[in-house]
Formats: sequence, C-alpha cells, structure tokens
Amino acid sequence: MGMQKTINIDVSSFTPLWPYKVVQVIEQVMQEGEAKHPDEQWLNEDIIHHIHCANNHLSAWKQIRVGTAPDDGEDHLAHAFTRLMMAVAIKNVYMKEDADA
Repeated sequence: MGMQKTINIDVSSFTPLWPYKVVQVIEQVMQEGEAKHPDEQWLNEDIIHHIHCANNHLSAWKQIRVGTAPDDGEDHLAHAFTRLMMAVAIKNVYMKEDADA
C-alpha cells in the first residue's frame, strides 16, 4: 500500500501536469517526512489531521511573509501543499469506501 514515487503523465499532451521543480519539492518534503516518520505513517492519519497540518503550515507561511514571525527556514507552503496531497491521496486512493466516489 505504498505511495508511488512517480507520476504518470500522458506523453501525448504538450501541457505538463506539474513543472518538474514542483514535483522535486514535494518529493523532498515526502523524503524528509519519511526520515522523521518511517513506514509511511502518514497513511494512518485521518484526512482531517492532514488538513489541520496544512492549515498550520499556511498560517506559519503567512506570518513569516507579513513579518509577524521569524523565518524558520521551513518551506511551509510546500509542506501545506504536500499535506493536502496526502489528504487527497487517502480519500481517493487508500479509502476503500471512497474508491468509487
């Protein structure tokens, strides 16, 4: 039940699904997460948990951007995006009851 490390893209299309740099950033976030929480523990978390974490990252990003918090060096926007992707993956791929939805 592991997360796929590749993205299948229709090669007949001239419009890329995501710029390769975006895929690299998300891959880096996933690798950092795997180092801290091995065995794809993110799959065991509820979708609401991932959305909550995404909101926290968005809030941190905004606070840093407007200058009300110091820059901690973390790419909070990438982390928020990754958390939302996790929630979508759980809902659409890993939850049997939603597989046909």
